[in-house]
Amino acid sequence: MTRVSTFSQSQSLLTQMMRNQEYLRTEQTRVATGKNGDDLKSIARDANALLSSRSVSARTESFMSANRELGIRLELQNSALSGIAGIADEFRNDLIKTVNLNSGVGLIDKMTDHMDRLVNLLNTTLNGQFVFSGTRSDTSPINVSTTAELLALTNTSDAFDNNAIKLTQRLDENRTVEYGVLANDVATPLLDSIRRIQQFANGTLPTGAGAYSPAGAFTDPLSENQTNFLVNEFSGAVSAIATARQAEEMNGIHMSTVDKQLDLQQEEINFLDIFTAEIENVDIAEAVANLKAGETALQASLQVLGRLGRLSLLDYI
Repeated sequence: MTRVSTFSQSQSLLTQMMRNQEYLRTEQTRVATGKNGDDLKSIARDANALLSSRSVSARTESFMSANRELGIRLELQNSALSGIAGIADEFRNDLIKTVNLNSGVGLIDKMTDHMDRLVNLLNTTLNGQFVFSGTRSDTSPINVSTTAELLALTNTSDAFDNNAIKLTQRLDENRTVEYGVLANDVATPLLDSIRRIQQFANGTLPTGAGAYSPAGAFTDPLSENQTNFLVNEFSGAVSAIATARQAEEMNGIHMSTVDKQLDLQQEEINFLDIFTAEIENVDIAEAVANLKAGETALQASLQVLGRLGRLSLLDYI
C-alpha cells in the first residue's frame, strides 16, 4: 500500500505539539510553585516594575532597621533623662525640707548622693558608646565623679568633656531628626547648684552669694544667713528641674516621631509586598484552568498526529 506524503502536515503538527508540551510544562511549574517564573524573563512585561518595587522595599527596610535602633537609644535616653529630672526634684525638696525643719543635718550627705547618681546617669552607654557625649561617644561626658573633684574646678562647665555636636539621623529619604542630648545642656544647672551648696558648706561663698557671709558648715538650727542662702538657691533648683524636664520632653517627641515613622514605613512595606506578590505569584484558579486546557490541547495534537500517520492512498480516493 502506497502512502500519500504527509511530511509537511506532520512537521506542522509536531511543532504545535512541542509548543503545547512547553506550555504544559510552564503551567505545571506555575501550579506547583505558585510563582509566575523563577527569573525576570518569565515576567518580562512587569520586570521594571518588580525591580523598582524591590529596590524601594530594600531602602525602606534599611531605614526601618536604623530607626528601630534609634528607638532603642531614645528609650535609654528617656530613662536617663527621667532619672536626672528626678534628682533635680529631690534636690529642690531637700532644700525646702532643710529650711522648713531649720536644720542642716544630713544636707551635704544628700548632695553627695545626688552627685553620685547624676554622674552615673550622665555616663549612660549603649553598645559601649556614651549617649550624652555628642559625637565624642568614646569619651565620658563628665570628668569628675565626686563633689571634691567638682569643687577643685574653676567653673562647673569644666566638668564636661562632651562636644557641642548633637547626633542626627535620616528617618527616610527626605526627613532628618536631631536626637542627641548633650551632658552639659541637661546637667549644668543641677551640677552647678550642687557645687554652690558644697562650696558654702566648705566656707567659700559662691559667686553672687556675698550677702550671705559668712559661709560655713550647715548647722542645727540653721543660722539666718544659711537659711537665706538656701532660699536663694531655690531658683537654681527650679532651673535644674526645668532644664531636665525640657530635655525629657523633647526626647519624648523624638520617640513619638520615630514610632510614627516606623508605622508609615511598615505600611509601605506591606503595600510593596502585595504589589510584588501580584506580579510574582500565580492566580491558582487561572493556572489550573490553563493547565487543563494545555493537557487537552496536547492530547488533541497527539491524536491528530496519530491519525495522520495511518493515512494511505485509499483515504484520498
